Amino acid sequence: MRTINQRFRDLGFQVGIASQVFVRDISQRTSLVVEGKRERGYSTYRYTFYKITYYPKGSYEKVYMENVSPKRVLQRVTSFIYFMEGVRS
Repeated sequence: MRTINQRFRDLGFQVGIASQVFVRDISQRTSLVVEGKRERGYSTYRYTFYKITYYPKGSYEKVYMENVSPKRVLQRVTSFIYFMEGVRS
């Protein structure tokens, strides 16, 4: 059974803090970020998935998912990556 760290590595992400922070650069200024944190009432980390773009005078952040399970975030990120790369199922 593969860990969440291995699954994100397979999708091209760098593991910042194991099981908590995953980053993939998609251009010179834009990155995909998945952040996990412990939430009261849940047995696993809850994840936020967003895209951030840095500009000379600030940054823009688009949030795709908040407070979701590892399974749901992996499904959404995988779908997003496949769409970006033009992979058909």
